[in-house]
Amino acid sequence: MTDKRTVAKALDEIFRYMEIGDQNRFKAVAYRNAARQVENIEGDLGEFISSGALTRTPGIGKSIGPLIVEIAETGRSRYLDELRLQYPPGIFDLVRVPALGLKKIGVLHETLGISSLDELETACREDRLTSLPGFGAKTQQKILDGIDMLRKDIRKFLLPIGFELAAELVEQLRRIADVGRVEMAGSVRRRLEVIRNVNIVLETTKKAAVTREIEQIPALANVSEGAPDIIRGELRNHMPVEIILSTPASFASNLLYATGSEVFLTSLAAHATSVGFELSAEGLRQKRKIAARTEEEIFRKLDLAVIEPELREGDLALARHFAGTLLEEGSLRGTFHVHSTWSDGKATLYEMLDAARDREFSYVGMSDHSKTASYAGGLTEERVREQQAEIDKLQKTFAPMRIFKGTEADILTDGSMDYDNETLATFDFVIASIHSKFKMPQDEMTGRIVRAIRNPYVTFLGHLTGRLLLSRPGYTVDYEAIFAAAADEGVMIEINGNPHRLELDWRLMQRAREHGVRFSIHPDAHSTDSLDNVISGTWAARKGGLRPEDVFNTLPLEDVERYFAARKSRAKRLTSGALTPPLPAGEGVASSDG
Repeated sequence: MTDKRTVAKALDEIFRYMEIGDQNRFKAVAYRNAARQVENIEGDLGEFISSGALTRTPGIGKSIGPLIVEIAETGRSRYLDELRLQYPPGIFDLVRVPALGLKKIGVLHETLGISSLDELETACREDRLTSLPGFGAKTQQKILDGIDMLRKDIRKFLLPIGFELAAELVEQLRRIADVGRVEMAGSVRRRLEVIRNVNIVLETTKKAAVTREIEQIPALANVSEGAPDIIRGELRNHMPVEIILSTPASFASNLLYATGSEVFLTSLAAHATSVGFELSAEGLRQKRKIAARTEEEIFRKLDLAVIEPELREGDLALARHFAGTLLEEGSLRGTFHVHSTWSDGKATLYEMLDAARDREFSYVGMSDHSKTASYAGGLTEERVREQQAEIDKLQKTFAPMRIFKGTEADILTDGSMDYDNETLATFDFVIASIHSKFKMPQDEMTGRIVRAIRNPYVTFLGHLTGRLLLSRPGYTVDYEAIFAAAADEGVMIEINGNPHRLELDWRLMQRAREHGVRFSIHPDAHSTDSLDNVISGTWAARKGGLRPEDVFNTLPLEDVERYFAARKSRAKRLTSGALTPPLPAGEGVASSDG
């Protein structure tokens, strides 16, 4: 039986072909919606189908239902095969180009025969797009700029994709006879947000036999032997993989060197020399090779505290500066920035809360979009009241987990918030985010954000620059001015765990921290599964050197309640004219160690 992710992917592909072909819009969207429904099925897909639940699922009709069964049972769809024959295989590469949607790709293919990035770039440089309806000179230039960005990012992947593939391969390798320890390495282990390949270190004393077994792994394609004791191949999505076969004696040093980065290793080797050792991928030496079974032992022999892999991007001095008790996965007691079908979420309020309870959160903050985000089903003031009434009813069902009422409110062009203060006062928290007008000059964009931060009802600043990794750069701002304003007003900066965002960028976290800014890790969840984005958000926080006390949602429920109550009280006094000093993010709450 094919897994639900493969079925959903096939349905999504049908939707994309139908969009390109300018077929019935509602029919096309039905396939996309069905894909989301399949993704959200709890448990085994085969059992879901055999129980008859599939035919009772909203959005899965008489035509789509049998197609889902066909894909689940056979792994393929005859209808999808027919659609694939109508278009060249590279046409969906064009989807990655900013300013190009599926409809426009269909127009380009139908009128100009464009089906690849190279053909698209040539057409733009020959000024052939400007004559087409819906394009024009500005769109053509945006497309060219987007192609240039894609060329720079060729063969790059988002971290969670690499982590997932690496984890699957590690499990397969551990099942091979004569294999000892197996660990991820490289940029995946360092939790770099964008990666180029997967690196794995494997311990064995029988390299020839293990190599033959590795060559038979179905998930590995184009397997070849590179340098001695290195096997190369490709995983799904053509992601390159490198497997280092190590002896037990060299496993720790091989893992250290395969993890990198080059800058860190150069600095670490220099430190080793300064204390009388020689460090290389083969091991640690002092006249003779010194046994070290783990990385921890290597660091200890060099008179160093263990440097976590996330901190190994720069030199040793920088890593040691941020070393300490980093935030751990599982440290978050709750989270905020969660969407539901009240706006553009894929699951109902009940379903999102049930999934949060399954993750043993003590609290969860619902924050659907505000009214200006009409494209995302943003809530009018009346619908805000309706949603809050539903939350009040559901609170009894989900107790003792606390449901906080929030909003992701748009920061308008002038820096004002999308709701008036009377409406903002009805929320427990407010996430202020920009979703439009990304091209403002730096000083204007900075002023826009700072004004939003000055609104006393704003609790969190959402996805600071609006970047989308590998597809859209963030807008430019004066970070120092924003960090200073956030610290002054006690507004926390979101670490958005959506793998396409992962901002605040980890490279900026210490600068914000030095200003006195506090952080909160959010999933920007639009489905039950995406609540797990707090994991990649935690990776980013660790990479930025953050500790538990830096992160708001490590706090227990009673401290979060106390903080929100104090902040709302302050906001009401400020807006009524009874001015009081700002409430810093940490004031009125106990330490997360408590």
